[in-house]
Amino acid sequence: MSGHDEGGYKMTGVAATILVMGLSLAVIILMWMGFGHIGPKFSDGVMLNQDMLREQYGFPPAPEITPEEAETPPSLRNITASPRQ
Repeated sequence: MSGHDEGGYKMTGVAATILVMGLSLAVIILMWMGFGHIGPKFSDGVMLNQDMLREQYGFPPAPEITPEEAETPPSLRNITASPRQ
């Protein structure tokens, strides 16, 4: 028995592990392509639904947000806003 046989056996385990990781990644990508990416239409639909609910329950309309404010996360808007005098 030569040392070459033992090395080949060890590499089979490594190859099987890499194959499983590659297949798992392929499955994740296919699942994301199938139903993971919802796109901007979903957000538009949510906003329209919220507007309808605000009107239905008598709440005031949502405040308008400028494009500059839209780039800042809501939790940081009051922190980064310049003080108003």
